[in-house]
Amino acid sequence: MTRLYCFENASFSASCVLTVLQISQCAHAADIFRRSPPRARNTIVQLFEWPWDSIAAECTSFLGPAGYGYVQVSPPNEHITGSQWWTDYQPVSYTLISKRGNRAQFSNMVSTCNRAGVGVIADVVLNHMTAGSGIGFAGNSYTKYNYPAVPYNASHFHYCQGTTASNINNYNNAYNVRFCELSGLADLAQEQTLVRNTIAAFLNDLLSLGVSGFRIDAAKHMSPADLAAIGPLLKSPFYDTQEVIYGAGEAVQPSQYVNTGDVIEFRASASVKTYFTGSPGIAALVTPSPMGAAWGFVNSGIANYIMANQDTERGGTSLTSQSANNAYLLSGIFMLGFNYGTPTVYSGYNFSSYDQGAPQNGAGYTNAVACYSNGWRCEHRWPGIANMVGFHNAVVGGASLNNVLAGTSQQIAFGRGAVGFLIINNDASTWTKTWTTSLPAGKYCDIIHSTTTNPATCNGPSYVISSTGSLTASVAPHDALAIYIGAVIVGGAGNAASSVAISSVSLLVSSSASRSQTSTTSATSTSTSTTAATTSSPTPANNTPVTITLIQTASTASGEVVKVVGSIPQLGNWGPGSALALARSSGGGSTWTLTGTLPPGTYFEYKFIKVSSSGSVTWEEGNNRVYTVPAAGSVTLYGTFGSTTSGTSAATGGGAATNTLTSTPASTQAVVTFKESASTASGEVIKLAGSLSQLGNWAPGSAISMSSANSVWSVTLSLPPNTAFQYKYIRVKSSGAVSWESDPNRSATTGGKGSSTTLASSFR
Repeated sequence: MTRLYCFENASFSASCVLTVLQISQCAHAADIFRRSPPRARNTIVQLFEWPWDSIAAECTSFLGPAGYGYVQVSPPNEHITGSQWWTDYQPVSYTLISKRGNRAQFSNMVSTCNRAGVGVIADVVLNHMTAGSGIGFAGNSYTKYNYPAVPYNASHFHYCQGTTASNINNYNNAYNVRFCELSGLADLAQEQTLVRNTIAAFLNDLLSLGVSGFRIDAAKHMSPADLAAIGPLLKSPFYDTQEVIYGAGEAVQPSQYVNTGDVIEFRASASVKTYFTGSPGIAALVTPSPMGAAWGFVNSGIANYIMANQDTERGGTSLTSQSANNAYLLSGIFMLGFNYGTPTVYSGYNFSSYDQGAPQNGAGYTNAVACYSNGWRCEHRWPGIANMVGFHNAVVGGASLNNVLAGTSQQIAFGRGAVGFLIINNDASTWTKTWTTSLPAGKYCDIIHSTTTNPATCNGPSYVISSTGSLTASVAPHDALAIYIGAVIVGGAGNAASSVAISSVSLLVSSSASRSQTSTTSATSTSTSTTAATTSSPTPANNTPVTITLIQTASTASGEVVKVVGSIPQLGNWGPGSALALARSSGGGSTWTLTGTLPPGTYFEYKFIKVSSSGSVTWEEGNNRVYTVPAAGSVTLYGTFGSTTSGTSAATGGGAATNTLTSTPASTQAVVTFKESASTASGEVIKLAGSLSQLGNWAPGSAISMSSANSVWSVTLSLPPNTAFQYKYIRVKSSGAVSWESDPNRSATTGGKGSSTTLASSFR
């Protein structure tokens, strides 16, 4: 039994591949489905609720140059009125007028994106119409079961109770799932010829405008046989991905839809959430059996692996931009580096309630998008995500998973053939190691920490692959490192000893980035470390200043500049007149940069300010940003001017706030000074380790450096207020050997916000 599928490349030349399936049919090229996006650049980005004009501009200015192959857009046809996002999913007619624009704007968007090398995948609602009556967004009147502008009437719908309809109430019964109503929405009878032809006419209209394919909403509630009958009515080859949410033991399963297109594999994003946030940890995603078909998921060539979408971020079934410890960003990096499915990056907006739609004007049209302001998050632009699109494009198709290694349960590294290598450290401690890769010898640029999406101008840290394929590096907590042959530094051949160990954090580029820059969650470790119990080798003592680069995204008025001010003398001790100015990117863009050095182990709090030509100062809202300088290496801290309120900034949409503060920002932490009397041998230093992330989570390699004067070693840190913790001091020799002071662990509790405490003792 065979079925002919068509694969089409960007020049629209088609070839056919015979695959063994369960349908005995070989169709004409114009009547067949396409398996997975046909372009070599197959990453999809869902620009949820974006208006057509903004998508057109984004395709040209960013998506095409960054290597995205497809943009998934919200439903383009007439829907019910209302500010809620879900109004888009209650169709009134197939007229191409919606909150996002009219037919001409949609057509222009599709043409513009195609010219930029970005295909358009339209979200389409074919299962149902509305739940009520009224006037649609384009002005067409309707009642439930009667849609004159289509036209549909009461005879074109399912009534699963015979002559009456009812809501789905039994997911163990396939008939109930497919013929009853989803949340009271009028359920179309796709088995009827008129309904099939009407749907096909709508889809053909979109194809005639240059659309590349479709995301079929609520496909789970349609019969696979009906979907298979509609496909051959279309006049052009197309790609489709189907929303079929898995439910254990349910009658309708994703595997039942693999003959009619790709299937969104929701189990992938759900598993990633589980493993990135707890047991058994991300190591289980790659070893012993990598996530995919071996786990019971649909095969990789059929799967659409989404980072998240509008349902999962509201329903809690995936990670979100608000997930702690950079987990959302790291999960996106994993998705684009892994070898399962066609990836979809999600790009949404801030919301404070489940129903809240995208920002819109008084007429109900969605506002134009300005990234990182007015609530638009633009996750697809985060450097760690955008640069991994290039990595994915390089490895997709033929680069298998190899050189898989797990450190702790939250640390993984793997290669993609001889093309790329990815390290993800989802742990709270730095991961330092020499890895084996299959990459050619040479000097590579770490794309995760590059501020440009062009691999030829990658400006991230450089690493050397030796002649034997080894890579030596240090990856900071909740961070990643990615290299591939598309971002090789010319003339950089050398040996592994030349590689640079980088401790980089805070990869998020969003209004909530400040939350992930420093964890303030108390660790639960109850370590009783002693010399005999310690086996890891810490980093040798180092007092060399660490290079800190601040990269801030900020829209400014004419004559306005961006500065940084903070809690230490180097940042002006909160005095706006002593703030340091950032340099604006060439061409007058919205990126501002400053590079300087700070002593290792320095804790500081900081904020960005806008200063007008008249000297007036505008502070960003919310809590202070916080950071502790690592022991060595270099760091790039990304951010976006706006709210820094931990845990609530994205929900409240404070990204465009410009409140002016008239007093020094209050510290959100408790200040603790540690003083330890200790005599040391030549080359020996004293460090501080403990149960908090700010104290290295007991890891000697992440212990805090201290300064000495007259045999008294000291360091002042800001720690979470009202928090109990344990700590010890360690001796570190110039060779790196570690000696812990004797048991038991020392214990203390920090004071309240803004408090100051001194803990003095002698090494024992």
